[in-house]
Amino acid sequence: MMKKIAVLLLLTTGSANASGIFTEGDALLLQTSLWTTHYNPEPDHNNHQKLINLEYYFKDEVKLFVNPEAPGWRDNIRWLVGGATFENSYEQQSTYLYGGGRYDYAVADNTKAYIKLTAGLLHGYRGEYKDKIPFNELGIAPVILPALGLQHRRVNIELVPFAAAGVMVNAGFYFY
Repeated sequence: MMKKIAVLLLLTTGSANASGIFTEGDALLLQTSLWTTHYNPEPDHNNHQKLINLEYYFKDEVKLFVNPEAPGWRDNIRWLVGGATFENSYEQQSTYLYGGGRYDYAVADNTKAYIKLTAGLLHGYRGEYKDKIPFNELGIAPVILPALGLQHRRVNIELVPFAAAGVMVNAGFYFY
């Protein structure tokens, strides 16, 4: 399955450049999970999410919520959209579709620390685990996820707390 996804990703990015979907300054981040833990582990908790996450970063010139009369920190947010597929805490295949923003702090010439906030919809908690996340009455729940990260050149590592349930560490690679 991983080979099929990798081939699809390469075909998609190649054809997207040709058709003008991606422009100079855009970026694509492909991530996977390295480590997960739950704050209050239960015997049926899964700590191996098998996450595949794809984020599309708009070029720096894309600005939302900017007041030209009073420039500020919001001018430096890099906007993104993304989607992830993973096994949730109860080994159910789940999907998270989201949008958000990232604020970078230069650490060195090729290294940035950053904070990121995403918000979107989560699908996948079903059956006896349906009530393990709030507002999941229809099988789709709103989610807000913060993240702290470090990017060196084209590689990143990210710490992502998921509500009061736990924390995971993801790693990824940027395609420009």
